[in-house]
Amino acid sequence: MTEIDTLFVEESPIRSGGRVRVNIEVLKRLEVKTGDLVVISSDKRDILVKIYGDDLIDEDKIRIRVSDVKKLGVEEDEEVSVRKHQKLLTKLL
Repeated sequence: MTEIDTLFVEESPIRSGGRVRVNIEVLKRLEVKTGDLVVISSDKRDILVKIYGDDLIDEDKIRIRVSDVKKLGVEEDEEVSVRKHQKLLTKLL
């Protein structure tokens, strides 16, 4: 199990946010399923998005929609970290 994975940003042409795509192998490493919530972190901020598997994306890339790239304050090919979202109640127990 990988708690945090570091991936390189690939900007999606889709404007709206809230979703990212990664290779299915990344889903397996993070132990998440398509549609699960994950936290994407840059040096500047964190965002919460749904993650989807896509075999057409390289294993070291994450395809992030335009509005989320802006929120994170990153550019194409910069590194971001991805981790499984844990609800607060789960963390407290």
